[in-house]
Amino acid sequence: MAQQLNRLNDVFFKYLLGDAKKKFLTLSFINGILNRTDDTLFTDLEFLDKEMTPIMQDGKVSVLDIRAKMNDGTQVNIEVQVCKDPDMARRSLYYWAKMYGSELREGEPYDKLMPAISINLMDFNAFAQYTACHHSYHICNDETKDILIDDLEMHFIELEKIRIGDIRKLRKSERWIAYFSHQCSDEEREVLAMSEPAIKEAMKCEMYFTQDEKLRRKYEIQEKARRDYISMMHNIEKSRTEGWQKGLEEGRAEGREEGRLEERKRFTEQTVATMLQEGLSHELIARIMNLPVETIQAIAAAQPAPAAE
Repeated sequence: MAQQLNRLNDVFFKYLLGDAKKKFLTLSFINGILNRTDDTLFTDLEFLDKEMTPIMQDGKVSVLDIRAKMNDGTQVNIEVQVCKDPDMARRSLYYWAKMYGSELREGEPYDKLMPAISINLMDFNAFAQYTACHHSYHICNDETKDILIDDLEMHFIELEKIRIGDIRKLRKSERWIAYFSHQCSDEEREVLAMSEPAIKEAMKCEMYFTQDEKLRRKYEIQEKARRDYISMMHNIEKSRTEGWQKGLEEGRAEGREEGRLEERKRFTEQTVATMLQEGLSHELIARIMNLPVETIQAIAAAQPAPAAE
């Protein structure tokens, strides 16, 4: 399986970067992505509440988070996203805000707040306006670009956009991006391992991972869930487009605007019902269908109760 290994698979990613026994790899990844060197290096970390659930588990869609507190109190959240989210920026900012405020207890002064950093690894393109693969954000003055406060730092990495070129000339952050990218061949990873000891160790971990029968089984279940989810979303989008087009054509032929809207409403309700049956959350369906969450909740409430077995 090693040659076809999907390094963004939740099971493998947690095995590699979410294990306290291998936290030196997590430190290397974080310091590398953030381009920290010398006195700015994080030297230790403590894993906090980790959410590690498959993309689909018991019919529910989820993502992977690895959250850690660094030796200076900074919190870092690493998130892997393999399915495109049109509200990725807002979603990431929302979760950054929750992470930032989570450490402040009632009655404590604001100077107790520590910096929070989010790192988002995305297996899709989210920023059409950029050609580079790595985008970092801070709070700064619009005119002078002075940083207002260092507490906010957000990184978005579009893995599909990396252009590897001469692999020996990549910066540390680019080496880790290349390692996780599908654009990088196994031969190129071997070259990466020669210049980056942590990646060399990561490749050894790949061998142990693929030889572990239980982990391999979990990995394969995860991969099937991912493929099924992507296929389902593709079919839903295709059906939605075809259904709306059919409704438009029928409405024009009959000359009845009301009939067209009713057809569109009926198709929307059927599509939402299908997604509910697949176990998608109300919030995710609302984003996909571009509808208020309240509308999804109303459609869910109108669905017949499952038959007793």
